[in-house]
Amino acid sequence: HPVIDILIPTYGRAERIADISANVHAATASEHRLWFILENDDTPSWNAAAKAEGRLIPNTRSRSYAGAINTAAAVTFGEHLFCGADDLHFVPGWDTAALALFDGWTGVVGTNDLLNPYVLQGMHSTHSLVARWYLDHIGGVVDEGPGSFLHEGYGHNYTDTEFIGTAKARARFRPCLDSVVRHLHQSAGFTPHDATHDKAEATYGADSELYDARRPLWQNLSR
Repeated sequence: HPVIDILIPTYGRAERIADISANVHAATASEHRLWFILENDDTPSWNAAAKAEGRLIPNTRSRSYAGAINTAAAVTFGEHLFCGADDLHFVPGWDTAALALFDGWTGVVGTNDLLNPYVLQGMHSTHSLVARWYLDHIGGVVDEGPGSFLHEGYGHNYTDTEFIGTAKARARFRPCLDSVVRHLHQSAGFTPHDATHDKAEATYGADSELYDARRPLWQNLSR
């Protein structure tokens, strides 16, 4: 049976860790391991994660979502990886529905966050289940080659957009709207605005410019 490494980067949200740990284990029927990726200076989150049912990894790369995910991908070993976050709610059946779409060609299966309009149309995924062979043999980033996952040039925004755009250009992406992992984002009023959101908003302009500059890299794959 394939093992899913569920990767949850978190910073400054120690109060959420116990709940998401309990939710992941209750909602995931497949064999899985839960990993929290933490910044070294976030002592409250380290203390909370140490009491939760999960494994802890210090982020050794850039202080960004991509850096945390890339750090965890390098030291985990499951057949699939889930790009998670600390503001998600996993609905039972999410894993079995997504796993059913892997067919030896598909490398990325998108889950349904019940929020993003492009996700709801099956055109995008904010949080995805990824086959490790896809990363090892093809790579998630066009100009970084096999072994790559997420591009770390972004402060936060467009990280998932480039990853999914690349997988779509290769015809390696499939959406799974039956795999529900709700995104409880502050923009929809589910969670309070905090310093992590401030950081993401501060880099939006630069991230947008970088995305526009890099987009031809994967758009050319489909020509």
